[in-house]
Amino acid sequence: MSAAPGTTAERPRRRPRDPRRLLESLLTAAPETIADGVTLLRGGLTRTMNVYLLDDPASGGVVVYDAGEKGMAPAILAAARERGGITKVVLGHGDTDHRGSAPALAASGDVPILCHPDAVEQAQGSGGRDYWRPEQLPRAVRAVHGVMHHVWDGGPVTITGTVQAGDDIAGFEVVELPGHAPGLIGLWRERDRLALVSDAFYMTDMWGRPQDPALPLDAYNQDTERARESLRALAALEPRIVGPGHLGPLTGPDLRAVFERAASAPLG
Repeated sequence: MSAAPGTTAERPRRRPRDPRRLLESLLTAAPETIADGVTLLRGGLTRTMNVYLLDDPASGGVVVYDAGEKGMAPAILAAARERGGITKVVLGHGDTDHRGSAPALAASGDVPILCHPDAVEQAQGSGGRDYWRPEQLPRAVRAVHGVMHHVWDGGPVTITGTVQAGDDIAGFEVVELPGHAPGLIGLWRERDRLALVSDAFYMTDMWGRPQDPALPLDAYNQDTERARESLRALAALEPRIVGPGHLGPLTGPDLRAVFERAASAPLG
């Protein structure tokens, strides 16, 4: 119906945007299905922090693998609620950008936080900062890290249980991939040759720029030679889909060769 002469038609009012949803969208991308029952959340302003939600039919909820940075917590909780809620969080290792949202997730409803026994000290303590060798990095990179770890890290988290090689997590087998960090674990699903591997390799360089799969630099590793062995062990599984801790996932029939090359390559 047209407006009466001499009057202005009233425009429909826009509903105000929920500031919480706006913040979630800034810090975390929309959930992305990467395999049967596996959802990826990409977090951080550059969308390089990966958190995986694993459907767990036995419990009717989801297992969270890795906890990304602390600002991702609201988006993780929202995505998990749509899938039945969080049954547990399993940390790939205890570094600051992998335990980041874990304290908030734990506090959301007595959610248990699990990791490998060798990762407990880091998860409950320094978040990896006691074995890194930052003196090997350029001064500018050290300065950036000094700021970003406060952005990423939600602080120490209480570990309520541990997992080890061979344990079953929502249909995945726990595999041990130490070297970059103490107690680093991945999750392996034989039926579709899917591996979720946290920081067994990096797809970002020291500046956070995308790169081909490579071992983390020595400055970031507890034991670089063990990290090489772990990457070779991942290659030997002959995975077809691999979800790392940052960027990815990688897919294809030739990933074994990709990881074998990365395991043998000199560090830049």
